[in-house]
Amino acid sequence: MKNAKLLLVGMVLTLLAACGNKENKSDAWVAPVHEVVVREMPTLHVTDSVRMGTHLYVYDILRQACDSLPKVQDDMDDLYRDNTIHLTLRRDGQAYFSKTFTKAVFSNSIDANFYQGAILDGIRFLRVESGQGLVFSIAVSFPDSDMSRPFLMTVADDGSYSYVKDDNLDYEDGDSTSYGSDEGV
Repeated sequence: MKNAKLLLVGMVLTLLAACGNKENKSDAWVAPVHEVVVREMPTLHVTDSVRMGTHLYVYDILRQACDSLPKVQDDMDDLYRDNTIHLTLRRDGQAYFSKTFTKAVFSNSIDANFYQGAILDGIRFLRVESGQGLVFSIAVSFPDSDMSRPFLMTVADDGSYSYVKDDNLDYEDGDSTSYGSDEGV
């Protein structure tokens, strides 16, 4: 009986010693965690005007990061919020076009792998085409890179629009404003 008590006391002391100083041991078992960063492009609002014939056209472009769209993950496991871009056009003070764009508008023109890793980068005014309408350049791009799928979109006077892939990235000096600058979209 005396041996059983000594054995029991020894087991209790062993358990107490094992459970004693856990502060140092618990840190050794925790693997470092990569903090996921969610990035977004800044909000950008551009309003400008252009004259075509006797008409004054005003375009208003608002780019905003959107929480309700799926986030895009890059090679470094950082997440990016995708953007919506709202384009409003007025002719002689009357609105004739107003649409919010997401990259989904261009999904049929972009391969699935690129689409999955890209965000809607920007829309910027390029030029007036007499008899056609206002022409805008649109970019769907990998975040923080120069990998981009550019499009040309024409908005006609009746408010209809069409777009095509843009293979020409060389624009005149006046048309080369960056998508992300405050001077143009």
